[in-house]
Amino acid sequence: MLNTVKMPIGMRKSYFGPVASEPDAAHPVYGSILDMGAARKGYITVTTASVEIPGDDIVEVYDEKFVSAQADVETDCSDLELNSAVYGHRFASGVEHSGADDTAPYGFYAFIEPLLRKDKSIIYRATFLFKVCAMQSGEKTEADTKQPGSLDPKVNAVSFKVMADVTGEWRARQEFATEALADAWIRGLAGASSVFPVTITNVGSGSSTPGTGVTYVAAGQNLVISFGSTDPAALYDNGESKSPTAHKYTISAIAGAHEIVAVWPST
Repeated sequence: MLNTVKMPIGMRKSYFGPVASEPDAAHPVYGSILDMGAARKGYITVTTASVEIPGDDIVEVYDEKFVSAQADVETDCSDLELNSAVYGHRFASGVEHSGADDTAPYGFYAFIEPLLRKDKSIIYRATFLFKVCAMQSGEKTEADTKQPGSLDPKVNAVSFKVMADVTGEWRARQEFATEALADAWIRGLAGASSVFPVTITNVGSGSSTPGTGVTYVAAGQNLVISFGSTDPAALYDNGESKSPTAHKYTISAIAGAHEIVAVWPST
């Protein structure tokens, strides 16, 4: 197990999205994804209900069940429109109106953690909380007079109550080789526009941009693959022979996965 040691080294990304509907026996359907800015800190504390049955001077049965959790996060984004969306305030014509009867909406919250392995490689763990609600008691404003000759930037701190949704799940986590893959997974769970993988393989000494590997492209978008000043000897898209144009190959209006193979002439 020593060769698989992983150490958290930070937090990246920070997303919130309001619940649009809660279908039966399924995860919620979410509205627009809101980018909460660069992540600074994130803590999740779990609350449980426990049962303990003693017998013969020992504990014979012990169990804990998830009740809720609290996610305390800090980001660098202090935007009035975003704050209104998270806490349920009214935002109109650039003005945030906070009312005594405002109710914070349910939503999801998600972030990414880089993890350092023993071999110094980095992987990315994505965390997705299916149902959260911003805690009004956690909303605060910090406005201090700065010291002469210095700046003291403030972070945007939000505390979320984390609940299980109707499926009984409250969290999903997965680890990825790249931050882009982790980000695409989060967006997929959030119900954003479908994201499709384009796998590029260069056979021989030539290269492309994007290079060999997997690139994720949103549905309906185009991907241009450039080959520099020399075209490959053969080019295949999902097994079908293709021809570059001006040293480029364009996949238009992507609606599914693509596997691109560029075969370069031997040198």
